[in-house]
Amino acid sequence: MEVTQLRYSLRQLRYFVVTAEVLSFTAAARRLHISQPSISTALAELETSFGVQLFIRHHASGLSLTQAGRDMLGQARNLLKNAEELQLAAKELDGGMSGSIALGCLVSLAPPLMPAVMSRFIASTASINPDKGAANSGINFHTLEAHQDDLFRGLNDGSLDIALTYSLDLTDDIAFTPLVNLPPYVILPKAHRLAKDPTVSLEDLLDEPYVMLDLPHSREYFAALFDGLGNRPVPAFRSSQPEVVRGMVANGLGYSILNFPLKSSRTVDGEDFVIKPFKDEVNATTLGIAQSRNMKPRQVVQRFAAFCESEIRQLHAHH
Repeated sequence: MEVTQLRYSLRQLRYFVVTAEVLSFTAAARRLHISQPSISTALAELETSFGVQLFIRHHASGLSLTQAGRDMLGQARNLLKNAEELQLAAKELDGGMSGSIALGCLVSLAPPLMPAVMSRFIASTASINPDKGAANSGINFHTLEAHQDDLFRGLNDGSLDIALTYSLDLTDDIAFTPLVNLPPYVILPKAHRLAKDPTVSLEDLLDEPYVMLDLPHSREYFAALFDGLGNRPVPAFRSSQPEVVRGMVANGLGYSILNFPLKSSRTVDGEDFVIKPFKDEVNATTLGIAQSRNMKPRQVVQRFAAFCESEIRQLHAHH
């Protein structure tokens, strides 16, 4: 088989990725600890090798990526990660596992989900490499808690390897592995008139003060639960922080609707709320793993995805 001779280097690709992130030769030179002319020359050579212009150079305001540059950025990041994995594989021929994982998580899911999954995965790799211990397992995480659109953007531009999120507004370029269905439930102040009922109906809530979790996608999903009644609740209070929403409810400002299972009904200020299932048939959301269809996951990412599948299903089964 004939081997195509590469006309670019990993060094040039790294310069390209860093420069694309900061959009300045000067800032990239500082980050890479090399001279500005070295970066400028390397990127000019890379553009010649590829036969495309990657950057538009603005005299007064730095750089911007061309469409070709944007298209190539994700692939360049992926290639650099694969090169890193090859080097780690050579060091870990004893069967151990090392590498970095860029993990995204929907902002409302991150506090109760992401730390536990990361910790358990690192502990599982430490058991493969018992000499290293959990703190030095060889696995590094770079994390991002964000909204759905930002997670999908990160998956497609290569800055994220994998994301834990809901099956909301999925696009064709996102591969989604469903894990568990999470039905919504209502949280109420302890002294609320409905707090002693075993279940709560949507109709009972329509005229009650509503504390809305004010996040993209979540707003619409929770409001749409009421569409069968021909009316939607008007938020009396709102917050983009789930812990603040729970605090508002526990302090008597109204009810709210959530869907990720909680292990505690006490807020950070020491107040309590109650959790009630709905009497109505309500649509559940699906929690799962999102990855880009255009990026081949590295081995360490594949192992983490497989771990998440079993671990999240197991965590949910215990609720």
